[in-house]
Amino acid sequence: MLEKHFIKGRAIMNAMVVTPVTDVRAERRFKSERIHQLVFGEIVEVVEDVRSLEKFDYILVRDVRLDYKGYVNKNTLHFMSEEEYEQIKNSKIIKVSVPFCRVSGPVSFLLPFGSRLYTKNGKDFFLPNGFIYNVVDEPNESFNSVVELALQMIGIPYLWGGTSSYGFDCSGFVNRLYDVALNIDIPRDAGDQENRYPQIATIDEYEKLMPGDLLYMQGHVMMYIGDGKIVHANGHNMCVSITDLNDDEYGKYLKSQIRKVCRVSST
Repeated sequence: MLEKHFIKGRAIMNAMVVTPVTDVRAERRFKSERIHQLVFGEIVEVVEDVRSLEKFDYILVRDVRLDYKGYVNKNTLHFMSEEEYEQIKNSKIIKVSVPFCRVSGPVSFLLPFGSRLYTKNGKDFFLPNGFIYNVVDEPNESFNSVVELALQMIGIPYLWGGTSSYGFDCSGFVNRLYDVALNIDIPRDAGDQENRYPQIATIDEYEKLMPGDLLYMQGHVMMYIGDGKIVHANGHNMCVSITDLNDDEYGKYLKSQIRKVCRVSST
């Protein structure tokens, strides 16, 4: 029962995502807007009382990594005891840096980019419920930059609210890239990202831009990759794609709308 994880109706434990991906919704309804996603192994803090947990399928949680709240299907989570949570905190975390990684165990999964694998010996991967998983595919490939990692995602579908290789939206794409490539947690939404970092140049000052810089227009974020080109998850091509800002009508339109150029830092 869920009660064992709570004291006087107040959540005292965290939960882990135990499905490849789970949607975070704006309201307590499965048909409400998808505003965010969590992937396998990510940790949430449950901010419901026990009565809500027993009554509803969708429960209010806080994404611990990004301090982002929304409603998640409780059946995609494992509610951790204190002992389980301590075990997770003391384990080595491997972030999946390939588009997909197959694992086999009690249930076989195709895990998306950014999933967390927990291990003590670097070989056996486990969940807090005691399940042991064998990794079928290598979860990591070497990469030299966040841009190199971004280019591995070309063709991944566009998905509103998406943060995984099953589908990205624009801000979820760059957020996940910086998480995996540089272990930097930038804000989830494009507007908050834009407000976090200072302007470093105008879009016409290409000599000042570096690959990995983020370009912002109203409601959209793109990553600069050099030579006047960007990579972004977009609804125009309905996938992650490269656009030349000096080439076709679409690229020139994007360039005309860019209002801020930012460089992500770890501070």
